[in-house]
Amino acid sequence: MGRVKLQIKKIENSTNRQVTFSKRRNGLIKKAYELSILCDIDIALIMFSPSGRLSQFSGKKRIEDVLARYVNLPDHDRGGPLQNQEYLNRALKKLKCESDIASHLTSPASSVNSSVEELQQEISRFQQQLQIAEGRLSCFEADPSKITSLREAECCEKLLMDALTRVTQRKVSDTPLSLSLSLLKIFLSN
Repeated sequence: MGRVKLQIKKIENSTNRQVTFSKRRNGLIKKAYELSILCDIDIALIMFSPSGRLSQFSGKKRIEDVLARYVNLPDHDRGGPLQNQEYLNRALKKLKCESDIASHLTSPASSVNSSVEELQQEISRFQQQLQIAEGRLSCFEADPSKITSLREAECCEKLLMDALTRVTQRKVSDTPLSLSLSLLKIFLSN
């Protein structure tokens, strides 16, 4: 049993019209995609549903680029003059700027991967700084059995003497809480 051929006219029932649009929209986008691949063409498809929702498709180039190419065609190639061509050009420039910003904010996978790599390097750098700071703070632990060589003992003594000198210099002006914070900053900066 075959399909019944539909008469091409506006569907009066709004629910049926919306359902038909939803079903046929995907088919139309698929055809536009196939045409752009098979024929290696620039294509831009813009549709507004009966409820006003936007559906769009573009092939290799962005919709803004295809529309700009259309607007900049000579009148005889376009099929006649455009109304408000200057307005369209300004609107296209604005759309292109907004699209550039949006694409930058939603960066493609390659820039996401590079961002992830940068974050991993930064994490590694911070872990190294943390290890160094923990090593410096270990000099202030009460357990001398953790010092394994004379060089480590001399290093700890030097750090303690430097810290003591700084503490005595700042003791006059610092409160106990700010003194603790200052000491922590000093040891972390070394």
